Amino acid sequence: MHLEILVEGQSERTALEPILSKILGTYNSPHTWRIHKHQGIGKLPVDIEATPNRADRSLLHNLPSRLRAYGKSLNDEQVVLVLLDLDNHPSKSDFENELKAVLAKCDPTLPCTFTFAVEELEAWYLGDQAALTKAYPNADLNILKQYVQDSQCGTWEVLADIIYPGGSKELKKLGVQKLEQKRIWARDIAPNMDVATNQSPSFKAFRTAVRRISKSKKATVKAISKAKRK
Repeated sequence: MHLEILVEGQSERTALEPILSKILGTYNSPHTWRIHKHQGIGKLPVDIEATPNRADRSLLHNLPSRLRAYGKSLNDEQVVLVLLDLDNHPSKSDFENELKAVLAKCDPTLPCTFTFAVEELEAWYLGDQAALTKAYPNADLNILKQYVQDSQCGTWEVLADIIYPGGSKELKKLGVQKLEQKRIWARDIAPNMDVATNQSPSFKAFRTAVRRISKSKKATVKAISKAKRK
């Protein structure tokens, strides 16, 4: 199976590389994947049939066009997975239904799964205290104990308060530097994560989705191969 994975930015890409290896095994043994980063989540275009604005490289703005292209190019062993932060969307089901409506208008249709980090990818790191403290031994565990897993509470700020000198207030002063710091957290924490014991519900959902896709595609490929031999 080959996964085409769409993510919001570099920090998600940095985190997923080691995480996918932990879920699917070593790259190319037998599964492969390619992770495509964007410049933020953005918004779905009003006209999903329109050609995307090249100046807008956000994920949602380009999603309808990318799905249409994938529908024409993917083979039976390839699937698409889209990972999005839930951010300010109050209802995951409403957001997912909106995305599925876009997918339904693609011709031809394609195998695509939407997954979410609730509220942000940093929730996955907060779901693995051992991985977090291994990367940052001076983490403030008192703050971590107060965090309600996968709550919509400003997750990256909570993580910053736990591990960044001066906390989120200090990091906010640096402006754009926040994105680089999120990439550093991904680099430092994700390789240490235990995908079997992570306590984040949204991470568990992601893990389950990836495993389900790999098993279903394996069965599909076997069925096609069997049919060709007849």
